[in-house]
Amino acid sequence: MTTRSLSAGDILLTAYSVTVLAVLMAPIVIIVLVSFSPSEVMEFPPSGFSLRWYEKYFSDQLWMTATHVSFLVATLTALLSLVLGFMVSVALVRSRFPGKNILRIFLMSPLILPKIIIAVGLYFLYVRMRILGTTFSLVAAHTLIAMPYVVMILSAALYGFDQRLEWAARSLGASPLRTLRYVTFPMLRPAIMSAALFAFIASFDDIILSLFLTKLSAPTLPRQIWVNVQQIIDPTIAAVSTLMTFISVFGLWLVALIQKMSTRATQ
Repeated sequence: MTTRSLSAGDILLTAYSVTVLAVLMAPIVIIVLVSFSPSEVMEFPPSGFSLRWYEKYFSDQLWMTATHVSFLVATLTALLSLVLGFMVSVALVRSRFPGKNILRIFLMSPLILPKIIIAVGLYFLYVRMRILGTTFSLVAAHTLIAMPYVVMILSAALYGFDQRLEWAARSLGASPLRTLRYVTFPMLRPAIMSAALFAFIASFDDIILSLFLTKLSAPTLPRQIWVNVQQIIDPTIAAVSTLMTFISVFGLWLVALIQKMSTRATQ
């Protein structure tokens, strides 16, 4: 075996990559450290170690209400996005109909349009429909921004799916529903779980739509952080931000783990 010596370009690229990673990670590391500070105000570096701000978060009714709303909305968004996204993905992959490409572009448009435009448009629409501030309206809005991730993941999985497995099941007497339950869903399970996690994270971390479409009595967790920043800044915000970061990172880690296990299973 021969080892290739690192060139100056390789060294510069490595140094640049490490620098960029450090710059991106530094704010997260600072927030995590500040969340364990015993001080009444945010300070860095912290003067000691304390869990008082996590205790305050779990004992505060406002924070608990916001957490409940965020988890409820994110869970409902993931479920609704999966149901609609699966049907749309099947139609886009296995069907031919006029306007197919236009539908695909329309579904991907929330990734391109600024969220503020979507939020303002939905705000005026919900005011006219008199559903502004309801859980349903927020779930519908979050489903709109989560659908592109679900459709992309499930469409990619369906393109790689061997449809002959379904034909074999049907030829042996299985009904369409039994084929879907015992053949299609098990084969697509990694993609379905990944799509659900992405939809959950997209909803759970959203702030812009929540600012426009929720009410102060039932805010989401990101909106409650925004309200607290406007009123009083204490390390509780850092503690909540740390927990939200952990949930998002854990969700992405699960996605990577599911994809890795799926790759091993197909080898």
